[in-house]
Amino acid sequence: MSAWSVLFRAILMQLLLIASFSGISCAGETWEGSEGILISSDTWDEVRYDEYITTFDVVSRLDRMEGLSLGSNLSVQVFTSEDGGILSPDAILPVPEVIYITDGSLRLTVNDEEVLAEQGQAVYIPPQTIRRFENAANDTLQFFSVIDWTTAGGEMDTSHKLASIQDIFNHQEPLNQTKVLSEDMVSPLELGDSGTNRTFLFSRLVHPREGPYEIPYDLGTARIDAGSGIPDHYIDGRYQLITVLSGSGNISVGCIEYPVSRNDIIYAAPGAVMNLTASDDMHLLVLTNPYYMEMFDWPMPYACDYLY
Repeated sequence: MSAWSVLFRAILMQLLLIASFSGISCAGETWEGSEGILISSDTWDEVRYDEYITTFDVVSRLDRMEGLSLGSNLSVQVFTSEDGGILSPDAILPVPEVIYITDGSLRLTVNDEEVLAEQGQAVYIPPQTIRRFENAANDTLQFFSVIDWTTAGGEMDTSHKLASIQDIFNHQEPLNQTKVLSEDMVSPLELGDSGTNRTFLFSRLVHPREGPYEIPYDLGTARIDAGSGIPDHYIDGRYQLITVLSGSGNISVGCIEYPVSRNDIIYAAPGAVMNLTASDDMHLLVLTNPYYMEMFDWPMPYACDYLY
């Protein structure tokens, strides 16, 4: 091995060690060291809402599995409705709600406005609205609901390190109407490393930097071709919930590998090194909290050779 190779490996080792203390140790303080948690589809403990609808509380499930706390502000639930199901919540939320349709068609009434959302579409619902969710097809309807209560008191929680959404994003007025978004409405980002055949397309559907959305998180989708993947990297200061919408493959979080397929959900802690390899074409739903920013995303090639 040449002297330059030895020097390069020594420098890389030092950088990785620094990263492990600055990023990964931070995750341990807040998230009790749980870097990756798999909720497989066969362990969803759904609760019967009525004769048509069941609900699955993702955050509560994580809490029970690992004593994990994602913060009391966040709610992530999955609603499954058979034909004829109607959900009319009594509560008028003081904060926005974002939903994503994984199966079927949803007829959504917000105040006096009616919209139709299909599989693969996200919907931003503004605060202070009356909502009604109805299964719009003779088939099973399933959708994710994401609600963050951080701004319910009028101020952002300082733990998110966001002073005010409006102040950060050019004083835009919050969106006060329902908006339906899909992958064909946004320009996908081509990410990854083409030199190692680890590339993917990412579509940012709802992100406070790309619209006047009064939320501290973001929601998007990733498409990975069979044989390709997401290269080694870690995201500092924010966690991710990754749901497999279709396809199968392997996700490594903290250098522990999890085989995943449709409806499996993976939690990746802040600072945890992760990568993904698709066995066949994969489609993922990705929630990042707080919202994704490029400056906190660090590539770490071959990290597992040095850190674990």
